Amino acid sequence: MTDNNNLRLAVCEGLKNYLGIPVIRAGQNAEPPDYPYLSYTVTTLESANNGTWGEYKDGIDRIPVTQTWSITVQSDKEGESVELACKAREYLDNVGTQYLNDRDVIVQRVGSITNRDSLISIDYEYRNGFDAVFYLFDETKRSVDESGMIETMTLNKKE
Repeated sequence: MTDNNNLRLAVCEGLKNYLGIPVIRAGQNAEPPDYPYLSYTVTTLESANNGTWGEYKDGIDRIPVTQTWSITVQSDKEGESVELACKAREYLDNVGTQYLNDRDVIVQRVGSITNRDSLISIDYEYRNGFDAVFYLFDETKRSVDESGMIETMTLNKKE
C-alpha cells in the first residue's frame, strides 16, 4: 500500500510554509479559507509506472507507481493568483525538492501553469494552477518464505 498520508502531509506542509497561505483539499463541504489559498485534488491515486514488483531485503515487495495532483491557487486578485501559482510550481520543481526528499517524497514531473478562473455567482475568482506527478512505491509484505523452501505440503490429504 502506498503511504498516501506521508505524501499529503509533506507536500501540504511544505507548500503552506513556503507560500504562507492555507493549503486545503478541494471539494470539501466546509467553507474555504479567506483568499488567497491553495487547493489540491488527487486526480489519479495510483497509476502504473512501467515497472514490476521487486523483492527487497527488508521483506517488502515494491512496485513503482505515480500519483497525480491538480494544484490550484485561488484569489480575488488576478496578479496574486498568478504569482502564488508560479511560486508553488517553483517549490515543487526546485526549491522544495530537498525538503520533500527528506520525507520520502519524489516529484517526478510538474506541468504547465494554466488559467482556471471561475465566475462564482456575481464575483470572479482568479485561479491558476498546474498538475504535479509524484513518484512513489506501492508496498506489500512478502507472502513467500524468504528461504524459498516448502517445509510441508498436503497433497491428496497426505502430508
